[in-house]
Amino acid sequence: MTSLRVEGWRGINHSYAMVNQYQLLELLDYDGLTISHRDMPFYNAAWSPERNPSGFDAERLRRIQSIPAADDAGAADIVYRISSPYRFSAPKAGRLFVFGTSEFQNIDGDADTSGLDEGVRNNALTIVTPSRWSKVGFVKAGFPEARVAVVPHGVNCDIFKPSSPERRARVRKNIGLADGEFAMLFIGGMPLNKGPDLLIFAYALLRQRYKHVRLILKESSGLYSKRADKIFNELMQTRPDVVTEDVRASIINMPHTLSLDQLSALYGAADCYAAPYRAEGFNIPPLEAAACGIPVVITKGGSTDDYCDDSFALGIDGAPMSNGPDTFIEPDLESFLAQLTALIEGRAGGIDPAAAVRLISEKHSWTAVTAQLMDVLSRQR
Repeated sequence: MTSLRVEGWRGINHSYAMVNQYQLLELLDYDGLTISHRDMPFYNAAWSPERNPSGFDAERLRRIQSIPAADDAGAADIVYRISSPYRFSAPKAGRLFVFGTSEFQNIDGDADTSGLDEGVRNNALTIVTPSRWSKVGFVKAGFPEARVAVVPHGVNCDIFKPSSPERRARVRKNIGLADGEFAMLFIGGMPLNKGPDLLIFAYALLRQRYKHVRLILKESSGLYSKRADKIFNELMQTRPDVVTEDVRASIINMPHTLSLDQLSALYGAADCYAAPYRAEGFNIPPLEAAACGIPVVITKGGSTDDYCDDSFALGIDGAPMSNGPDTFIEPDLESFLAQLTALIEGRAGGIDPAAAVRLISEKHSWTAVTAQLMDVLSRQR
């Protein structure tokens, strides 16, 4: 029997907590594995399950919370840390695995730097990161490449799946979409690495030509302070000829928290998912969107190259950029507009939602990727 001690976040909808919870649900089904969990303090003291609920249904929540609390005085064969800031100090016993993302290929500010040198020297420590892009940041920080394992994130295809025509029509009506309107969707926080400024500006330009185009913004307002309104106000100051109050009024803004089932229905109500990001460690929403059968317009050259497929993704050209130690991709506006226009006008012939759903179910389910994680955790050094 192998003992696994997970030290991370549960109960909230931050990406680290969601990844942890999806993995825990899969790991609970592994024979020969006993799991305990230590709940770490949230990065922001204002976060809580009450204000930022994960969205899991009652049965999944029960299973997640059924995991016994880790005994701080005890030892485990494997210690897996999945929270921020990253902690590299060695546990009392057992092999150590630390999960982290490096959106800008630079972990400064994300790590407990007091233990960084110790972590780099500790041959019993393995970094777990979700993309080849993200791996670069840990290698730059000094970790040997052989000790940085890429384990992707996944999708629960029982939750995120294509909507029936009836459900799609009902949700579209409930959120204010008229028949024949083309809905672009974005889900997540509004930091500039996710490209919300480019998204809103591109949408404003498209509205000049296509009055039936709408934008849905599902903000993570409970987690992040920056809101779409602030970005909109900034754009109205710099480009008032394009970004107007009429454009603002046409946007469907959804700042409130949704259950995972409601989130799946929202994906299914859209006509495409727009992700003109600059820097991401993985970026789960585009993969969930594709699992729900909608095409994705997404930056090329970054972390999502690991999972994007022609059956669901139209790539945005971009230029590699740097700002001090940070590396990112600046998406090309004209390329973004061209790919969106192809979808709006029905000219994106390579998109095949049925093939995309099959591919994701086979290769990108949480069951499949957690098996990859378990393979990494089980390696002997």
